[in-house]
Amino acid sequence: MEAEMVDTFLELKEIARLASHSNLRDAGRDRLIRFLDSHGQDIPERQIVDTLCAALGLFPYMSEGTSESDAEALALEFHTPDELAEEGFTFHSEQQAVYSRLMDGESIILSAPTSFGKSAILDALVASNRWSRIVLIVPTVALIDETRRRLARFKNDYSIVTGASQPTGERAVYVLTQERFLEFDRIDGLGLFVIDEFYKLGTNEAMDQRRSLLNLAWKRLRATGAQYYLIGPNVDSISAAVGTDLQAKLIKTEFRTVAVDVIDRSDVEDSAREADLFSLISANSAESTLVFSASPEKAEKLAVGLREAVPPPNSSSLASEVARWLGSNYDPAWNAIGALAEGVATHTGLMPRSVQRIMVRLFNDGDVPVMVCTSTLIEGVNTAAKNVVIYDHKIDGQLLDFFTFSNIRGRAGRMFRHFVGRVYTYAPAPKSTTTEVDIPIESQSTQASAATLAQLDWEDLDDDARERVRGIFGQDVLSLGTIRANRGLDPELQINLAKRLIDKAPEARRLGWQGVPASNVLKSTLETAWDELLVPRQRRGVNFQMVWGQLQNHRVNGEAFSAMVDQQERYLRPDRDRSDAVLDVFRFQRRWMEHTIPSFLRGVQAIQGDVAKRSGLPPANYEFALREIESLYLPPGIAELEEFGVPMPLGLKLYRLGVRGSTGSEMMHSLEQRLHAPDLTAQLGIVERWILDDVVSGWA
Repeated sequence: MEAEMVDTFLELKEIARLASHSNLRDAGRDRLIRFLDSHGQDIPERQIVDTLCAALGLFPYMSEGTSESDAEALALEFHTPDELAEEGFTFHSEQQAVYSRLMDGESIILSAPTSFGKSAILDALVASNRWSRIVLIVPTVALIDETRRRLARFKNDYSIVTGASQPTGERAVYVLTQERFLEFDRIDGLGLFVIDEFYKLGTNEAMDQRRSLLNLAWKRLRATGAQYYLIGPNVDSISAAVGTDLQAKLIKTEFRTVAVDVIDRSDVEDSAREADLFSLISANSAESTLVFSASPEKAEKLAVGLREAVPPPNSSSLASEVARWLGSNYDPAWNAIGALAEGVATHTGLMPRSVQRIMVRLFNDGDVPVMVCTSTLIEGVNTAAKNVVIYDHKIDGQLLDFFTFSNIRGRAGRMFRHFVGRVYTYAPAPKSTTTEVDIPIESQSTQASAATLAQLDWEDLDDDARERVRGIFGQDVLSLGTIRANRGLDPELQINLAKRLIDKAPEARRLGWQGVPASNVLKSTLETAWDELLVPRQRRGVNFQMVWGQLQNHRVNGEAFSAMVDQQERYLRPDRDRSDAVLDVFRFQRRWMEHTIPSFLRGVQAIQGDVAKRSGLPPANYEFALREIESLYLPPGIAELEEFGVPMPLGLKLYRLGVRGSTGSEMMHSLEQRLHAPDLTAQLGIVERWILDDVVSGWA
């Protein structure tokens, strides 16, 4: 025991030595975090540990009621923002520095590790009530839901707005994707805007439609003159091409609140990898583990295999109950359900967002020890994993690069729950590289697509950019207003379609339908859009007849999920099974019905309307068809209710029980009022009440 105390003292002495040298403080902080992991809170040397926490900026890790010196007590008080003091929240030193600069009115671009607590700074900014209107741009709808839940505690001070159809009070926080932000004509009185995962402004995917829209959102927001706070991980610099003003706003820090060990298992042969993973998970079965896989299909098949490596849940456990409910309401052949029934969760980009939420809840609450996921989990969704496994060599079809590796590594460990995280990688750890972010709409670099440059005024373009879009600005076939309104669609393709309609007046007349279209009319219109407005990468792996067939499957069977799977299963290749058909249905909903079809159908409507105005023809109005497609051919509000966390089968049940509304928000208001009414609760099962209690608690 005495030797142990000597070892402890020597370790603390070494940490103090590291803390006293500015170039060794990161190493000292890492070592102190590891000390806290191994020794916990109740140690005789607690006062020394608290002094070291203060010296290294780890104020949140100081113990409650500590007998710190007056200087330490004052520092602890300084790092506890008044707005969050009741919640017992304390900033670490670099959080406090960023927060203070933002409260002083400075705009900041922050690059910091996942464990830094970038979102906590945002929460404190909202809690300050300093700005009457705040816009937060997030990369996914799933993050809209998570962020809205986090900000719901401020709903007495702000309306939390997640779509253009919601009513807005005088004080509001808008939580939106870039697409949803661009649906607003304007937001008056904007005081602060935030862009999460800001590096997506300058990804290397030159034809990335979402990047183009994010750049446009940035341009509009910056033009308001509002203060901004851009946040993301692992960015080393801002491109010089965007100007020194933005470069000067970048704060780069490696301040971490957890320590991470990387264990290289890349020498394991591919043929032995799965068995090795089973052994790894079995050996760490008492700890939470995230396993990153390359694709939804691979993730779900791996999850089914991993059930042999975890203790099976009790048949009456929450995970088992949820698996039974999912099997009854979706399809029992879905691999994700079979895996969950045996104690392994999955999280992929194709899953309904409500099911993603369910899986994360079960994992974070410890109901299942393992979750197999794809890269969609990297972006901001909070998880609490002790261990992270990088199982595949590729992520989203690309070899693992250092930026993605760093993002995944940041998922290991969680403040206060897992001081030290572990990353096991079966892919060789990529060599360290630097990441520079361009903002193409500012730099007008070659990364700026024609669709992006077309949003700028001619006088704002440099000589090179003008040369690239001269044909767009110089033509008189299609107005710039229409081209710009069709955000994200290739301008040249739009102009070519307009030329076709001008040359062929009968076709322009044929596309000028309004109201409820006959099936052959809608099919013909969609085929025109397919031929004229889709770039090659959007057609990859599919043809128009496949898309039309799946659309009709949803129209006919939209309220019966297994019936849609029955239909899709008929067209599977021999090497695929019914679970793949389930994913095909989800994939079509997510990629085609939510985004691609509405985008190019609105494009045809706008282009036909432009040509019709000049030619004296009736303009098209496709709004009825668009509403049906975007609602997945379900009653009003149910598809929108999904993003609040209500699975569509449960949304349909609520609709039949009288929970109604023309939008998801209206249905949420109805649900909030009736959730605990005896006539409704009597019709709901245990899992359904568990889901809905969570949904309403996060509603704002």
